[in-house]
Amino acid sequence: MSLQFHHEVPSKQWVDNRRNYLGGSDIAAILGQSSFKTPLQVWMRKQGLIDPVESTMRMEFGNVFEPVMAGYYEDITGLKTRRVNKPFTHEEHDFLRANIDRQVLNIGERVDGTGVLELKTTNSYRLKNLDGEYPIEWKYQIMHYLNLTGYSYASLLIYERDTCEFHDPIYIDRDQELIDEMTPKLIDWWQTHMVQGERPTPQNEEDLLILYPDSSDGKVVEASPSTQKTYEELKKVRQQKSDLKDHETELKNQLKEELGDGERLVHGGKTLVTWKSYDRQKLDKKKLRKEKPDILNQYTTESSYRRFSIK
Repeated sequence: MSLQFHHEVPSKQWVDNRRNYLGGSDIAAILGQSSFKTPLQVWMRKQGLIDPVESTMRMEFGNVFEPVMAGYYEDITGLKTRRVNKPFTHEEHDFLRANIDRQVLNIGERVDGTGVLELKTTNSYRLKNLDGEYPIEWKYQIMHYLNLTGYSYASLLIYERDTCEFHDPIYIDRDQELIDEMTPKLIDWWQTHMVQGERPTPQNEEDLLILYPDSSDGKVVEASPSTQKTYEELKKVRQQKSDLKDHETELKNQLKEELGDGERLVHGGKTLVTWKSYDRQKLDKKKLRKEKPDILNQYTTESSYRRFSIK
């Protein structure tokens, strides 16, 4: 089979459709459980205020590789799967929808009824940092799918792109308590932010830079009493941080003095700290600018940013 990948911007029809509902990939973000996007970013994309996420090679790989993963799952489990070409929709709130990867079919009563098969491609580094667990974003997505399908279980199959290895399928029971906690929050979020149009609160600096990418030259904002209080609190925190940093440096220097020219400080056979020598190369921009300015200009790009300074 020939695999072909294309970087694409999603079609206008696809983008317009996504604005009309909450899908599985939105759930963790809306509930504040995503490492990749925030409620504000979900809202702004659905409102058409920022561009949709452009298709990447990793996303395309996941789509193209999905039938291979489903076939592998069938081979190792002996179960049959089926692709579903239409979304599942909440019986009362049609803006809650689920586009599942596959159904696991209850053939020969080898499993407890029909279930959801969720197929994920990722890299080993992401999973290594989770100590054997799968990302929490996937948990919320799967529970959303189980809620809308009515199924009692899901099976999660993970493939590592960098190692070309499959994980053993993970059987996941329906967590009705979590579903009952999630669903009202999703409904409230939709009513508040999509129906009433209230903008979600920014959660991080990325959100703020999306809202306010550039400063207005010379514009001055008078601080309100509450803002002045926030400023004073920030100054206090920064002073505490500075004091802790100074203390950290003092303690580190004491350990370095103890090490002397040693590389490792140990206790009971356990390494406590290391202080090793390394060689590194650094581009001398000043010299390059003086002797080869054309070359430096050829590989120099300009970018803008907003710098936050406390006076």
